[in-house]
Amino acid sequence: MLDDPLGGPMKTTRQLALATVASLIALQAPAAAATTDLQPEDLPHGSDIAIAHIEDGDLVARGRTFVVGGDRAYLLGRSGSAWIVGTTSADGQSDRKIKRVFPDGTFRTLLKGIEPYNVVVSEDGRRLVRSKYVRGRSVVKLWSARSGKLKVSRTFDEVYDAPAARSGRKVLLSGWESGVAWWDTVTGSITRVTKRPLNAVDLGSDRLASYTDDPYQGGCTKVTPLSAPRHVLWKSCDERVDAFSPDGDRMATIGILSDGLGPAEVTVHEIGGDRLASYRTNWFGAVEWESDTRLLLEVNGQTQSSTVRCEVDECENATDPVPVQAPRTVAPRRELVRQSPRG
Repeated sequence: MLDDPLGGPMKTTRQLALATVASLIALQAPAAAATTDLQPEDLPHGSDIAIAHIEDGDLVARGRTFVVGGDRAYLLGRSGSAWIVGTTSADGQSDRKIKRVFPDGTFRTLLKGIEPYNVVVSEDGRRLVRSKYVRGRSVVKLWSARSGKLKVSRTFDEVYDAPAARSGRKVLLSGWESGVAWWDTVTGSITRVTKRPLNAVDLGSDRLASYTDDPYQGGCTKVTPLSAPRHVLWKSCDERVDAFSPDGDRMATIGILSDGLGPAEVTVHEIGGDRLASYRTNWFGAVEWESDTRLLLEVNGQTQSSTVRCEVDECENATDPVPVQAPRTVAPRRELVRQSPRG
């Protein structure tokens, strides 16, 4: 190394070049996404929720409010121009019904005595699908989403959930021991997708999140295309997926061991893993994408609760804040992304 005329050692041309490159990399590297504390009383009020949703027990869609009956309501998905909604008593334990709500505000009861939080609408909107555990076996049924008529019923020796269906013919099955598979309801064939148990799935964006093992035993989350489950897009041993964006380019994640009341933190990643934003409050309820970039979070803060809309670090209330109420233990939080109830 050469000596500087002022007394210090001089850097060689190679050292100067390396130092310059390092400086440029440091300047270009994205800053770590900050964590935003969400308290509804501190947020501005933005526009109302743009997609169909349940508000105060009613269906709100296309700028209208539809009274659907029942003390509690659950939006399950779209079926043609109608919406499929489940209703129950206040405690969720009785008066369970699945209804088809028409654009003119009328509705038809399709099924009675069926827990709405265990029903999914097929991607084409033609079928209602439910799996029920009965005496050590799984009974999977498909009904018409128009008439409520039973179309298919099959009992499996394996323990299966039915988290999604592409149509009345293709039903996705998942189980901790059996992994993820497609069931062809016409031929009866079962085609395995992966041996890994399911975390979350979105048919429209071709996204699958699965576990390498039981998270309580050191298992991690892998995100892949549903159509190519060996192609890993992201892996984490600390987080699991709560919701994929409609285009599949982003995902909202929570702690891999989150359970009970709801997570205290939700993070948004690009599908490759880059962290875009993180949100924190007392606890979060439902998390859903309003668009490819806007996330809706059910925020339960210190004193107020509301649905908050966030686009990266810009957040606003999408509903009026109300006092936080004690949560009602009715249905478990589902990790599965079902057919989008948009519109």
